[in-house]
Amino acid sequence: MEEQKKNGNAKKKVLLTIIIILVAIVAGWFIYNAGKRNGEIDALSGDNVAYATDATADEHGLATMQDYEYWKGATFRISEYDNIPVNYKRAIVKIFMDNKYYERDGEDQYHLTSIKDRAPKIYAFGNFTGRSQEGKPDMAFLLEKQDFQSSALFVISSLGDILYWKEYSSDLPIINAFKKGSKIFIDEPTLEPSPLDGIIIQFKYSKDALVYNSQLKTFEPYHQYTKEELERDHEESDEPDVEPEEATMQQPDSSKTAE
Repeated sequence: MEEQKKNGNAKKKVLLTIIIILVAIVAGWFIYNAGKRNGEIDALSGDNVAYATDATADEHGLATMQDYEYWKGATFRISEYDNIPVNYKRAIVKIFMDNKYYERDGEDQYHLTSIKDRAPKIYAFGNFTGRSQEGKPDMAFLLEKQDFQSSALFVISSLGDILYWKEYSSDLPIINAFKKGSKIFIDEPTLEPSPLDGIIIQFKYSKDALVYNSQLKTFEPYHQYTKEELERDHEESDEPDVEPEEATMQQPDSSKTAE
């Protein structure tokens, strides 16, 4: 009888222990979720807005939403950039951050132009590589150096991957895009259809077409001839191969004509 009583007490202790553990687990779960909800409310309140981590920000070239919100005012300083989709803006902010453009002082710092009538002419969109990511176009844009004499061209994908970069010293060009099949000059002064979408870069004294070379896996610049250049080349091609003086010297001497 006494042994049965001991067994019964042991069972009660085990049952009580299980109940206590279950209660602790349930109470901990409620406390955790309450704290999590309070944390989310705190993060979304006030002037600072918290955003979920974007997985692509680490895998590609997009700044987090937190960084974008913090830096967008310093980057896109005029309303002419308002129609650029956010993902491309995040990519530009990421480029600024990675290259420490926000931290640099003096002539080594780059920025987007603040000249209102110039701003629409420093970016363009197109399927420049023929394999745009996510079905969205690539973007080309120009940054100006703080010396206001030099610039840099970036071509990026919709996910912010840098496809091309080129610095232009002592020149501030403008750009626009053209479609695949548009007639351009490729190596020769004869118009040919472009194999892909491309970018026209208008410099102060010349103009290039930038087209992706699928075999070399890089962008190639092609000089675009002006009407004056073509006319000059045509006139030069009509000239004799031998200079006039040389031609005169090669004529037979009439004084030595056979009698």
